[in-house]
This record gives sequence, C-alpha cells and structure tokens, in this order.
Amino acid sequence: MEWICSSCNIPMENVSDIKMIYGEVDLPPGVGYRCPSCGLEFLDGDYVVNELNPAEQMLEGK
Repeated sequence: MEWICSSCNIPMENVSDIKMIYGEVDLPPGVGYRCPSCGLEFLDGDYVVNELNPAEQMLEGK
C-alpha cells in the first residue's frame, strides 16, 4: 500500500528513523512514513500495536 502526503500529494517514503520521546526518555527510532517534501511523519500501525503499545504498558507498569 502506498501512502500519499495529504498536503503535498506525493508518495511518502518508508523510514526507520522517526525520533520518539516518551515523557523525558528518548526512545529508539520508530518505523513509519515521511513526506520527502514537507517532512510530515506517521508511525506504521503494525509497529505501534506490536512494539510501542507493549513497551508503553511496561513503562507505565500496567
């Protein structure tokens, strides 16, 4: 599936270097999509569900 930037109307790039911070903690770079023109970023849904959600629950002690 190809993601298109809604602002620039061009294909977004697959990236694995999205900077993330949780509270005051720098997290490892995230996986997702970035517009090569405006820099708009989105995290990949599977990455969020399978990796970030469990990590967040662990950090929160839930």
